[in-house]
Amino acid sequence: MMKLNFSRMLAGLMMFYCTLIYAQKNAENIDGVYKAKGAAFVINKNKTFLVMAYGTLIKGTWSIEKDHLYLKPQNPDAKFYVYARKNPSIKAGMRISFMGDGIGNGIVVGEFPNKMQPLFNENANCFDYPNVHVFKEKPTAITLLEEQNNENGRGVDIPKLMYSFPTEDYNDFIVQHMQDSLYHNDFIFKITKNGLSDPDDDSGKPFKKSTIKEAFPNEEELKFIEGAFNRAFAADYKLVNNAYNTHDDMDREISLESYKYDKVKNVYVNPSVPAKQLNYNSKDYHNNDVLMKFDRIAGTSQPQTTVKKLPNPVFTANCDR
Repeated sequence: MMKLNFSRMLAGLMMFYCTLIYAQKNAENIDGVYKAKGAAFVINKNKTFLVMAYGTLIKGTWSIEKDHLYLKPQNPDAKFYVYARKNPSIKAGMRISFMGDGIGNGIVVGEFPNKMQPLFNENANCFDYPNVHVFKEKPTAITLLEEQNNENGRGVDIPKLMYSFPTEDYNDFIVQHMQDSLYHNDFIFKITKNGLSDPDDDSGKPFKKSTIKEAFPNEEELKFIEGAFNRAFAADYKLVNNAYNTHDDMDREISLESYKYDKVKNVYVNPSVPAKQLNYNSKDYHNNDVLMKFDRIAGTSQPQTTVKKLPNPVFTANCDR
């Protein structure tokens, strides 16, 4: 009986080590571009990855446990990112531009605890861009929370917190809302001797793979795509024109070295445009001649609590009216 148990244990260990050897051997050549699950997975040697699908860009780090590859997305570390600047043209109060795909019902903003307003009216269905509001008063801190009455059905760990950002000497702000769709679960692949496969597919059919050089013969293209994620979701600052087009976002990147700083107005201007022709109030979405630089500011967070909401929302978005 003891001999039988030892034999089974030995067989199990041999199977484990064989699997481990396969995983380690394949891990050495695991980098590449895989077409899987309707997306392109770029696995880099430096333990980072990029997922590209229609309208989706995900970045993160990967690790190996036994015979599985785990891709851990870089999810937002807060539901709200706030960027700020000093605007000399604002003499009292403050201005806030609210950004983010899917921004709408459930967001509350204001001075905690008794001067909080719903951002939009209930059942808002007609959103403008940009959503910019000038507040008559400037509190010492801007408090933001997203009321969530239902549990997130995707199983992703999304923080349910109330955030507070000090206004200090700033009076012009961008609030970027990180919607639930930006949070992703881990991706898991099985490592086999033939490559990566779906762990739920018993056939073990490997995903189609190409080298990074084959998929991206122009190295600058991949660098730009990788940087696009940081510019959109992890930027230290944002550059926007008067129409709040975020030029430093995923579509392109602008270097401030080619601009001249206007200290009086605290903006960056195109030096090739004559001063008399500069339109500081242009509503042109594509105008790059005058740019405002908003720096990201740090805030604090705490568990959500019940707040007293003022009856009137900041914005009324109703196409039926």
